[in-house]
Amino acid sequence: MARTEFAMALERRIKQAYRHSPHRHGWRLLYSPEDVLDGSKVAFIGLNPGGSFESPDHAEFAMPKGSAYVDEVWPSSSRLQQEALALFERLGIAPEAVLAGNLVPFRSPDWKSLAERRKAQAFGEEIWGAILDRACPRCVVTFGSDANDAVRVLLGVSNPKFIPVRWGDMTAQRGEFERTASHGTWSGTWIGMPHLSRFTVMTRPASRAAINVLFEGL
Repeated sequence: MARTEFAMALERRIKQAYRHSPHRHGWRLLYSPEDVLDGSKVAFIGLNPGGSFESPDHAEFAMPKGSAYVDEVWPSSSRLQQEALALFERLGIAPEAVLAGNLVPFRSPDWKSLAERRKAQAFGEEIWGAILDRACPRCVVTFGSDANDAVRVLLGVSNPKFIPVRWGDMTAQRGEFERTASHGTWSGTWIGMPHLSRFTVMTRPASRAAINVLFEGL
């Protein structure tokens, strides 16, 4: 498939930003093929790629095919792949068809150690505003408090409903949004999840009733 100008320009922009930044652990944007940029029913967005080095067999900009949640080998301590696949199954979408990626493409061992966090987040919000307005997903799922807060504001979600997930005082959120893009207005549902590598609510029987409420009608 021929690459679109949008994808090529986006990749150039990220590479340039990385070269002129203090980040030195690499970068990664999408966990799915780049054709999801041209339209996807579901977006699944985390905060930024973790770790202190780039794996040579992991793509930077996008997967050549398939989904990283299926096809890559991640540390045995990571439960995120299993949780993500359960979420995709719940939404009835193939993993490779999900607009899956990182809000901030720059890698760091953890969020607090990322240099110039505010600048990096502002960059991520800018590129994801353009990505989402192009792909127009009807369901946007984020995970982790920082990604949840950033994308909720980016989408203009107001008065989200907080849903206890029966894991201590942890909650998930659900709200509606409407955005105006160059091609017109699009709208959808936003869901903010706890960080799924730590709070495995998608596969936890005790959280099933909360998940049913959270994803009702989707």
